[in-house]
Amino acid sequence: MIPATNIVKDLVELDENGYIKVNQHMETSVPGIFAAGDCRSGQTGQVVVAAGEGCIAAMSAEKYIQNTE
Repeated sequence: MIPATNIVKDLVELDENGYIKVNQHMETSVPGIFAAGDCRSGQTGQVVVAAGEGCIAAMSAEKYIQNTE
């Protein structure tokens, strides 16, 4: 599989296979940018996992926005 990450390849850190690197909060190497699901490094490729990660990313993004206001 080839991840569809070309749009962010010059913006966030990618792994050797082109997947976006994230931490446990789905935060990328750039503050305020989050990634989840099949585009992120270490993903399992399961829809239910991607949905859970999307929730984590949304909650992390909300917290980030609240702390930057």
